[in-house]
Amino acid sequence: MLTLINEFTVTGDVDEFLAVLEDFNKYMSTQPGSGGYRLLRSTRRPGVFVELADWESAEAHQAAVRSEGFLPLVARLRPLVEKSVPDLYETLRVEETVAG
Repeated sequence: MLTLINEFTVTGDVDEFLAVLEDFNKYMSTQPGSGGYRLLRSTRRPGVFVELADWESAEAHQAAVRSEGFLPLVARLRPLVEKSVPDLYETLRVEETVAG
């Protein structure tokens, strides 16, 4: 299991960005090897968003980004985003905190 972490700096309309990203993630969730997804927004920098998307493998992620529907979605995001910094990460350690 790998996690895609992608930081976006949004300079366009935020509502439009969120709508396009929703379409983007509906598409990506149908791709083989796609797992859970989370979208975060910075509390200090309201134009900065981070998405976390789980993938079964690097190969599954690469197949998804090479699929026919991927580039048209990227083209819709591009004018709304100043910067996108995606990378795949492997989990090295997980700890659950139990309040008590």
